Formats: sequence, structure tokens, C-alpha cells
Amino acid sequence: MATSRRALLKGIMATGITAPLSLGGMARLAHAADAPKLKVVFAVIPDGFGVDTFGGYDGGLWFPKAQGLDTDQFTLNELSKEFADYRSQAVFLKGLIVNSGTGGHNGWQYILRDSAGKNSSIDLILGEQLRGRNSTLKRIYAGPHATVGASWNISYSGSSMIVPETNPNFLFEQVYSGINTNGGASSSVTSRSHLFDPVLSQLQSLRGLLSMAERAKLDTHLDAVEQVKYDLDQQVPVTTGCYANEPNIASNLINSADYRDEVTQAHIDVMVGGMSCGSSRVGTLQIGRSADQVIIKSVSSSRNPHDCAHRYGSVSEWRESRRWYIQKVKYLMDQLARYPDPDVAGDSLLDHTLVVFTSEMADGAPEHMQDVPVTLMGGASGLLKSGTGKGRFYDLKPFGDRSHWAMGTPMDMQRVWATIARAAGTDVPYGGDTSSIPNLFTNV
Repeated sequence: MATSRRALLKGIMATGITAPLSLGGMARLAHAADAPKLKVVFAVIPDGFGVDTFGGYDGGLWFPKAQGLDTDQFTLNELSKEFADYRSQAVFLKGLIVNSGTGGHNGWQYILRDSAGKNSSIDLILGEQLRGRNSTLKRIYAGPHATVGASWNISYSGSSMIVPETNPNFLFEQVYSGINTNGGASSSVTSRSHLFDPVLSQLQSLRGLLSMAERAKLDTHLDAVEQVKYDLDQQVPVTTGCYANEPNIASNLINSADYRDEVTQAHIDVMVGGMSCGSSRVGTLQIGRSADQVIIKSVSSSRNPHDCAHRYGSVSEWRESRRWYIQKVKYLMDQLARYPDPDVAGDSLLDHTLVVFTSEMADGAPEHMQDVPVTLMGGASGLLKSGTGKGRFYDLKPFGDRSHWAMGTPMDMQRVWATIARAAGTDVPYGGDTSSIPNLFTNV
């Protein structure tokens, strides 16, 4: 009987249906072989980390105060301490330069790419290599408020800029298939109880083939999908009801300051939920855009975060505008820690995810790209060398490949992407120096 059950499951899994919530996709979720698979999420915030001295903050807000160039003896700074819960899984990189190091807001064209800005961004390269169960979704690209005023987007296919999905309802439709997603296109909001109606008979048939442990694994993932959709319906405006014939109103609500927190967190929920269900193994979260114009109401009722980064207002507005973005990435970490991994039973998604956190510039006042922070976090399936339980501060200037009037010998950002690519089993098609950073991953 067990052999017959296994044969039926393998037959379902081999049907060629790739959507994670199709019958074949659900069978794969339930019958995962507990083999760890690396996932990667890029989180990019706009207008820098406030790394320059200002208003009593000597050395800025971000970089830890370290006792060496490569050490676990460091003290988290005003804003890096937001990640204190994840310090043991973090590597704080210093000494990096993007493009020429100057150029203001043009940094968005280079941050995830080669220094010349001519080739595909690292997120798309990894999306080709680390394929999820949905073959049409190379990676999840979420862009809350990323196109307000201008599409200055960070992801590229060759020389062509890719525009992210800015509406979390429509992102949900991209990530999930085979269920009653609606995404705001219907005349009423989808309820949790009817979410899986289109595949209910498939679910019932599948459950009869699964062992108790496999059913529990499947139910865990289906519950996660239901929770994502429920939260989405409760928090984010949709083009339904009084907005059905006025889509611009709903679009304006999505892009407004009124829903800044809710929309940003909804994007994160959809991305993390989709990765937990195996839809994709790569995600890109672009929060806002360079020269961000959308007010953060908890920081200032009138001054946009770009102006706050320029220090046109108070020290508090400067500091707290940077903190808001960082706290949203902390929320991403919390969700990755909360959701189950689709491949290894009992593990969290964070256990097998590498989170890459950066910005298109280092500081938003002089608008420079010198000493741009990159922080690597997460379990990363054991591949990231994050120290001996205390986290790691790693200044890369001893391995620098550039000569710069202010930084001395910084390292070109593209070497970070080349190193991550090799850790994921692929490479980058970039010109110039793409040598690996020493002693950063166990397999490179």
C-alpha cells in the first residue's frame, strides 16, 4: 500500500504542473525530501543609511563600532541595533563603493548590477539559477511605493529596467495560482473560507494519499497562504465596492502616505508567504524609490523622507526616517523566521534564506555612494560565515580593488554580487574584477 501511495504521489508530482498550489505543486510541498535549498532576498531602501556624522552622531547611524577589521567584537550602532535579535546570523560589510562613488540618485541604476551598469542585476541572475516551483516566476519583485513620481527601479534584465509590482493585491495574484485570488478584481472581497474552493476536490484527493506527517506539512503551508490573504484583505485597499469603477482612486490609495505601513508590510507578507510555499527562491524588496517623496506620517506630517535624509529638518526627522525603513526590513526578518521552510520540515524559512540588505547610496545628504553598507543575514543553509555566535563585522578594504581619494582602497560592489552568485552555484557576466571575497561563504 505504501509503495502504491508513493507511486501515485510521484505520478502527481511528475504531471508537469508547476504552480505551487496546483495538485502537483501541493504534492511537492507535502512530499518535500527535507533537502535544504538556499533562498535569497534582496532588501533595498532609498537614500542611504545616514553613515556620515551629523547632529551628535559621530560616524553616522549605521556602522557598528568594531575592535578590528574582521571581528565579532563590535557594538551595534543607533540603527544597526534594530537587528540585535539577528546579530548572531549577521555579517556587517564595510568598505564598499558603488560606481564612481558619486552621482547622487543615479545609484539606483547600479546598486544590484555591475559597476558599468550594463548587465543584468544579481537578483535576476539568481532567479535563473535558484528556481522555485512556479516556472513562470523567476523571482518575486515587490515595490511598495517604488514608482511614485518616477520609476527609478533597481532590477534589470540586461540593459532593460524591470518595473516591480506596486500593488500587493496584484503581487498576490502573481505569486499564487490555482486558487481564488481575486486580487481586487471582483465585486467582493474574497473570504478565507472560500480561498481554496477551486482546488477543494484536488485537496481532498491529495489528503487521502498523504501520511499524517505529510498532511501536517501541507496544512502548515495552506494555513500560511490563508493568513497572508486574510491580512491583505483586512489592511490594504482593493479596487472593489465604491472603487470598482474608479481604479485610479484605489491606485492612489495604494500609493498614498495613508497606507504606507500597511502596503509595505503586505508586500513583505506576500513575498514571504510565496517563498514559504515554494513559488520562488529569490525575492527583491524595493521599499520606495531613490529621492523618496512619500511622507512617513509617523516621522513627519509634512516633510518627505528624501528631505529628511538631506537634513532639511530636525535631527529626529533625519534619524527616524532612516529607522522606519530599517524597521520594515526587521519585519521582513521576523516574517522569514515565522514562516515554515518549504523543503525542510521543522525549519523556518530564515534558516535557509540569505537576506542581503543595502541602499543605492550611503548617505542622502551629500548623496554619495562611498562606504555603502551591505549586511548579510539569515541562516542561509549554513553557507554564510557569520562568526561564532556573536555575529561578524567585516571591513573589506584590505581586499580592495579600487583607488579612491576619500576611501583609500575600497572594494567594488560587484564583487559582493559575484561572491553571492558563486555561493548559489552560478556566476556573473560582469567585466572588471569579479574575484570572490575571501572567507565569506563556506563553499566559495
